[in-house]
Parts: sequence; C-alpha cells; structure tokens
Amino acid sequence: MTMLMTPVGGWRARTMLAALALAGVVASLAQTLVLPLLPLFPGWLSVSAADAQWIATSTMLAGAVGAPLFGWLGDRFGLSRMIVVALGFLAVGSVLAALSDSLWMLLAGRSLQGFSSGVMGLALAVARTMLAPSSLPWAVGIVSGTLGIGTGLGVPVAGFALEVLPWQGVFWISAGAALLAAALVAVVVPHRAPGTSAGFDFVGAAAFSAVLLLALIPLSLLGTSGVTVGSVISWSAALGVGVWWIRHELRTSSPFVDVRLARLAPIASSHVTAMLVGIAFFLSFTGTVYVSQTPTRDGVGLGGGVLLTGLVQTPASLASIAAAPLATFIATHWGARRTVMAGAIGVALASAGRTVVLDDPIIVAVWALLVSGSASFTFAAMPLILMDVAPLHATGAVNGLNIMMRQVGSALAGVIGAIVLSSAVLGESPSRSTFDWLFGIAAVCGLLAAATMVPWRRPYRSAPAYPVPRERTT
Repeated sequence: MTMLMTPVGGWRARTMLAALALAGVVASLAQTLVLPLLPLFPGWLSVSAADAQWIATSTMLAGAVGAPLFGWLGDRFGLSRMIVVALGFLAVGSVLAALSDSLWMLLAGRSLQGFSSGVMGLALAVARTMLAPSSLPWAVGIVSGTLGIGTGLGVPVAGFALEVLPWQGVFWISAGAALLAAALVAVVVPHRAPGTSAGFDFVGAAAFSAVLLLALIPLSLLGTSGVTVGSVISWSAALGVGVWWIRHELRTSSPFVDVRLARLAPIASSHVTAMLVGIAFFLSFTGTVYVSQTPTRDGVGLGGGVLLTGLVQTPASLASIAAAPLATFIATHWGARRTVMAGAIGVALASAGRTVVLDDPIIVAVWALLVSGSASFTFAAMPLILMDVAPLHATGAVNGLNIMMRQVGSALAGVIGAIVLSSAVLGESPSRSTFDWLFGIAAVCGLLAAATMVPWRRPYRSAPAYPVPRERTT
C-alpha cells in the first residue's frame, strides 16, 4: 500500500538540512581544491602544463557522468543511501590521489572524486521529498548554494593547507571531510523508499561519455599541436555518436537523459544556463590562480604563490556563502527566472571588469568576489525552476542532469583555459591578452546565460504528461 510521506519538520528538518549542506560543500570542494596547485604539478610530476590541466578536467568529466548516474541510483535505491555512497567515492578517490606518485594514478583518484558531483542533485531531491512545501524554497536555496560555497572554499583551503602540509595533505583533508559528511548523513538523514524501479541506461551513459572524450581531448591539444587530421576525425566521431545517442535516448524506456523532459523550455534553458555559468565560474577561478602566481610585469600579475592565491580567493568564498540565502529570498518574491537572469548578468559584468586591473591584489579580489557571488546567486535559484516543472519521481535525475551540465561547463572551461594559457606551456608568463581572453570568454558566457532566461514564449504546466507516483515510507 502506498501513501504520501510525512514531511520532516522542527529540529529534525534543521539538522537534516545542515547535514545535506555539509555534504554539498564537501563534494563541491573537490572540484577546485587542486586549482592553486596546477602551475606547480608540472615540476612535481615531471609533466607538461597541458597534461597537468587534466588533473582538474578529469574530475569534471567524471562528474558529468556521475551526476545523472547517482540521480538515477537515488531514485532507484534511496536518496540518502546514495549520498553516502557518493561521498564514499570521494573519500576513496582522495586517498588514491594522496598516495599517487604518477600522473596516471592521480588522474584515477581525481576521476573517482568526480563522481561525488551526484551529491548535490541527491541533496536537492531529499529536500523536495522530505521537507514541507513552506520551507522548501529556503532549503533548496541553502543546499544549491553549497555548490558555490564549496568551490569557492577550494582555493583558499588549498592555499592555507600548503603552508603547513605537503601537496598530498590537500587530498587527506578532502578524504577526512568526506568521511565526516558521510557519517553525518547516514545518522541524520532518514531513509525513504525509492519512488521508481526503472532500469539504468548504461549504453546511453557510455555513449555520452564517449561524446565528451572525443570532443574534449582534441580541444585540449589545440594549444600545442593545433588542428590535425586526428582532431577532425575525433570531432566527426563525436558528432556521429552524439546524433546516435539522442535517437537512442528518445527510444529507450529508461533513458540516461530524459530528452523529452529536458526539452521543456524552463528545463532546457536552465541546463544551458548551468553549463554557461559553469564555464564562466571555472574560468574565473583559473584566472585568479594564474594572475596571483604570475610575476608582476607590464601591469600583469601579483607575483605571489599558493598562499596569496588563497588570500585573494577568500572574499569570493565568503560572497558565495552570503549569495545563497539572498538568492532564495529574492526568488521567492521576484521569481526564480528573474533571479537567475540577474545572477548571470552579474557574472558577465564582473568577468568583464576583471580585465581592467591585473596587478593589484585588492582589486583582483573584489572582482573575483563579484564573479563568485553572482555565480552562486545563479546556482542557488536555478533548482527552484526545475522543481516547479519536474515530476516528483524524477527530481533526482533532473537535478542530476543540471549538475551534469555544470560539470560539462567546468570541463569545457578547463580545456579553454589550457588553450588560452598555452603560452605558459612554452615557458612564458601569461600576458595581458591571455587574461583578456580568459575573462572575455567568461563575460560572453554570462551574457548568453542571461539571454537563455528571457521569458519563454509559451506558458507551461508543471510536468505535462508525466504522472507523479506517490511516495512510500518504509
């Protein structure tokens, strides 16, 4: 017999929300924790700067698959259980990275860490299914805002940790935090019976992964080898596999990506916005790292190290913390779509502003603060759009897909950064034009993201033609 679940309230709701927020912060922390180390890895591991960039990009690629995968696993086996499993992947990957003595072993650990990207979508689904409707907007804002908080904290945490620990210590911190968050979620967040028994589309997941790899690997080599015959073949293969993948997703009963649901205007525009803001957000982090560690010359560079990078990024982390509840408050009074649009415009303007002064740490920190705050503002309001449209039983999958699009954006930004920073590969310090390109691309992405939030021409109803099954309690 099925029945509607009883919402969690009072102190249990607050404790559960705190556990979900901690899990979100810890999972998103892994994405940017290595960014201050990227300029140093070539010397430590005897690899090129382009190869070292994959230490960050590999996590984003794994996250692009892990987010929808864990969204489905949560809908199938229980949301809270899968949060613990995803954090377990983060802990194991962190330990493997800490013990690594080669690039390949480090990439394996970082890839395992990337699967923790599924935590965010699962946490949002828990909030939707277990909290009372009256408290849902604030809960969603807090949980979704942890993406900006965690990614914002990654750079300063790494910067300060390296003052007292070897570089492996950064990964031990990540492992310990993951285990703590997993234990808290296991104890505090109640388990509820899953709402679907649909199978998983492993073929669709594999094809999607192939499209990403076939498209991104040749792009990452543009800065060193340019366009080659192999690149053209790889991109052509990506296009062919991509077309086949879309047709496959439309035919299968349990698709990896629900293309029909994803093409609803509010959901489609939210996913595109997530990808574009993800590109701008990650490019801003990359710019902060390199401008902080570039020797001062011709009005460019702060001439510092990892510690200065952390100090410059710290205000941006604080802005991310403040932006999430502010976005929720504005979204409940002004509308989620307008809130997301305002945040995207803020990302564009702040990214453009970053090109003006590149040799003053205070000004660099202020512009980084505005970019991070605006991006976190956008991310915090976006799930409210999705939850207004998606059926209850698909909440985990839809939010997982949105997180996947952010990860795809971050992976694209990693490749873009590797191309733009190709001068550093040749042993030269990045010039002003390098940062103009980095922040200029971020600004354009912010403008395009705002444009996707222009009011949809046709009104929509919440999740048409998608029946919502009642949830069960155990």
